[in-house]
Amino acid sequence: TGTEKQYTPGIYTSTLTLNNTNLEVEVSVDESRINSIRFSNLDETVAAMYPLIQPEIENIAEQVYENQSLEGVQLSQENPYTSQVIVNAIAEALEKGKIQE
Repeated sequence: TGTEKQYTPGIYTSTLTLNNTNLEVEVSVDESRINSIRFSNLDETVAAMYPLIQPEIENIAEQVYENQSLEGVQLSQENPYTSQVIVNAIAEALEKGKIQE
């Protein structure tokens, strides 16, 4: 039925670094679904320095919500490095919430 428990419900975070700026990625999950992915500390200064970072995490988050997985996420053509860093940070946060078999 696809409702097997995958995660311990909660909010998990990981940090990514772009040019000495630490950004915290926050992932919220319930037992079987990824419910939200966002930067918890993206301020205006950082958003101005990296104008593509907010649309990028939203693009990735949309795909993750749809697939409920990081597999097959299409990275941005314009900004593959940043996309990959975001994906890695999401993966790290999700790993913390995964139920260990």
